[in-house]
Amino acid sequence: MKVFVLLAVALVAYASADEAARERAKAIKKECKEQAGATDDDLKELKEKDELLSPVNKKLMACVFSKNKIMQNNKFSKEGSMEVARELMSGRPESETKLKIAEQIADNCAKEIGNVETTGDEMAKLIFNCLKKQAKEKIAGSANH
Repeated sequence: MKVFVLLAVALVAYASADEAARERAKAIKKECKEQAGATDDDLKELKEKDELLSPVNKKLMACVFSKNKIMQNNKFSKEGSMEVARELMSGRPESETKLKIAEQIADNCAKEIGNVETTGDEMAKLIFNCLKKQAKEKIAGSANH
């Protein structure tokens, strides 16, 4: 599910998406990396630690979430996150099941952080952490069945 979270945030979406989505994700990653002033080491840290620890990585993810409409007006967007999930799951095995899980995750994050007022960078961290936490809970829940 960690992979799903990374897909949802479009950092590695190109790894399993169709060519158009792959190119779009690469362009967003490049643009946001430049906009945030992130280095390859910043991206490596984000991927390895799976946390938003530095201000640069928060800014990077705020950009990625905004470009993917997962964050709109410094707020989590359930609709935007589902749009990304539908795009990434389209035509994939078990997509209907995975979309139901994505919707549960989006619902839970909307309830948890949907009304929080904060800056874009801090909201990016809240969204990232919520998606990660919810994904882990869904994996743990499905492993127990």
